[in-house]
Amino acid sequence: MRRILIGLALTVAALPAWAQTLKADAAQCASPHPDLAIVGCTALIQMPKQTNKMLVFAYNDRAWAYHALGKDTEGLRDVDMALLLAPNDAPVIETRAEIYEKLGKRDEAIADYRTALKLDPKMKEASAGLQRLKAMP
Repeated sequence: MRRILIGLALTVAALPAWAQTLKADAAQCASPHPDLAIVGCTALIQMPKQTNKMLVFAYNDRAWAYHALGKDTEGLRDVDMALLLAPNDAPVIETRAEIYEKLGKRDEAIADYRTALKLDPKMKEASAGLQRLKAMP
């Protein structure tokens, strides 16, 4: 019984530290600095018992970070993981569209921009991307 109580006490004591780590990792994941974002997002993804919402956030933000570094293959892999968890997430679809656009996959980018706009007509980035691609010969 004593071991159980000690274990419970240690678990309860660790909860605030775990919450702080989650908060710090989430802040780092949202960093405008790609290298820092990748580290923070990876920590969130590897954290046990993570919510789908947090995983979608982490995969999408890490995809953006990879995209910023020109590592679009890794970015597409992360976007695909996010879309497995949330297939109708307009910002994630818009992320994939931007990566497709950069890779020269015009038809795929247009399709994703359209899908993102259908899900969220107020997405300015998706609208701008679609207009940009339509204006190209």
